[in-house]
Amino acid sequence: MQILVVGSALRSVSNAQAELGLTFLEEVETAPRYRLYAVDGRFAALVEVASGGFAVPGELVEVPDALLGTILASEPAGVTQAAVELADGRVVSAATGNLGLIGDRAVDITDSGGFAAYVREGQG
Repeated sequence: MQILVVGSALRSVSNAQAELGLTFLEEVETAPRYRLYAVDGRFAALVEVASGGFAVPGELVEVPDALLGTILASEPAGVTQAAVELADGRVVSAATGNLGLIGDRAVDITDSGGFAAYVREGQG
């Protein structure tokens, strides 16, 4: 299965892709209708918005079917995989957040320009 990573599994942030057995496919961006949140300071989640969205940078990766359950179970409460649209119109699965469930554990980091930039700023 292919998923979009937008947080700590980005190659520029950590070695998580290799450690998790993910295969990098390509760099992509979402359609400009999402905001990006840091959850608990180390997870990332996309939230779709009616206005004020941004083309969030990420990486499309292949996840072995045997590992998908483990990866999904590692997401914090309020974050789940759901369909998101890429800038080129493809629809893929990515970590999305429910602000009602993640509440004050989430910080809008959209203006940082992505999770890697947020980490480089010393925030994550």
